Formats: sequence, structure tokens, C-alpha cells
Amino acid sequence: MKQKLKNEYEVILDTLLQKGLFHTYQTSFSVRTENDRFIINKQDTLFKDSDVFTEVHYKEDLSWKEASPDVKIHANIYQKISTAKCIAHIFPINLVTYSLYHHQFKPMDYYGENILGKKEIFEIEEYENFTEQLESIIYPRLQNENIFIIKGFGAYIYDRDLKELAKKASILENSASILLKIKHV
Repeated sequence: MKQKLKNEYEVILDTLLQKGLFHTYQTSFSVRTENDRFIINKQDTLFKDSDVFTEVHYKEDLSWKEASPDVKIHANIYQKISTAKCIAHIFPINLVTYSLYHHQFKPMDYYGENILGKKEIFEIEEYENFTEQLESIIYPRLQNENIFIIKGFGAYIYDRDLKELAKKASILENSASILLKIKHV
């Protein structure tokens, strides 16, 4: 079962890469494997490498050393949101561009409006200490929504199913692309 999950993780990761939603050094992707463990991409890895992820515990230990810098955020979400089975921090170019000019993401296309709905865009007050504040900013917003958009930073998404997560990430980027073309940012 765990090997099947790891294979599906790699397929979804490849899909996110091909769609331009996942980038080296800027993003993270994980899936829960057991009650107290998950796999997450390694830090500074090139995603075409054969060894792109590592399995870690929820509690910080040596396994965190090679994991993505987002490992603490993912662990916190898994511990506090029982329905989270997979998590992604994506950096879709159209969504990030749209977020720089707007305070709200309101898709106008069928899939965006019906599957995602309207989302507030969180504005970063100051970039200096932002990465230290991420954990306390992200979790409270993901309690009520499974998608959280951050201005100029991308989005965090969680879901119960890897394919659903990938679908929502793709719709998010496609809807942002449509909005940019309509609104002539």
C-alpha cells in the first residue's frame, strides 16, 4: 500500500511540474503515509531526480534535515486537520501575478466558480519576518478552507485525495489565467 501511495505521489508531482505549479526551491508537496508520518519533497532537490522525497515523523527529528523547509507547516496541518491527507504549497505564475493586483480571487469560469469558489487573498504585511510567521498564518486559515492564497507567495492546498488536490491546483491556475486575460492586469 505504501509503495502504491509513493508511486501516485510521484505521478501527481510530475503532473504539477508539467503544469508549472511546482518549482524547485519555492514549493512543497506531501502525503500522509501513517498516523504519525508523511512523505514530503526534499529540500533543494531537482524534481527530475529519482530520489525526490523523504518520509518524516510529525515530531521534529533527524528525518527533517533533508525535508523541504515547509516540513513544519505540513506536520502542523496533518496534526490539526484530520481530513488533510495531502498538502501542496504551489507557486502558479498566473495566480501569483493575479494576487499582486487583487485582494480577492473570484473565478468567472465554470470550474473555478463551482469547484473553488471565491477566496480572499492574504496580504503579507512585511516580507522580512514572513517565513517565520508562516506556520501561525497558514493553519488558522486552512481550518475553514482547503485553499489559502497568499499575495506574491502562491497557495497552500490540502485535500483527502491526491488527484483531487492536483485537480484543484490546476483549476486554480487556469481560473487565474482567465481572470488575468479578462481584467487586463
